[in-house]
Amino acid sequence: MTDLKISRIDVFQVDLPYSHGTYHLSGNRAITRFDATFVRITTNTGLEGWGESTPFDNYIASHAGGVRAAIAEIAPKLIGLDPRRVDRLNDAMDAALLGNEPAKSAIDIACWDIFGKSVGLPVCELLGGRTETKLPVLESIPVADPEGTRKHVSDARAMGFTGFSVKIGSDPVTNAARVEAALID
Repeated sequence: MTDLKISRIDVFQVDLPYSHGTYHLSGNRAITRFDATFVRITTNTGLEGWGESTPFDNYIASHAGGVRAAIAEIAPKLIGLDPRRVDRLNDAMDAALLGNEPAKSAIDIACWDIFGKSVGLPVCELLGGRTETKLPVLESIPVADPEGTRKHVSDARAMGFTGFSVKIGSDPVTNAARVEAALID
């Protein structure tokens, strides 16, 4: 096995537009873009791996600025390590900083990308192989009136989505109507 070591970790911030224009959350919050973080890991041989983390606004216990700050803290501790030793890399990340899984996942993905490229296999093969079973694809339905919810679900089904996460607001009667609208095709 070739001696492969992480020599550089670069971080890129990219604004990704929401494909449907504006995503409405409860509390009258609206999202038009997602603050994404891309990681490029370069090895001593020039092999590169890419990873990504895009927290959903402030909806989860992470945010994009925190992802980049965590990567800045972790990255120096990974220089010189073999990116194909993903288990040891995860141990090194945990030793460098507790928690911060969205940041660590971007690095983990980039290392798997390098591992696959180094052996000439797609990552899916490294993780157990391809399957003929199609995975369900979920769509997140923004807060809308019941008719808007029905249209969004119908459009998403036409694109192949098979499951839905329907965002709700503060009025239980309207929420029930939204959920009912999502169930009707």
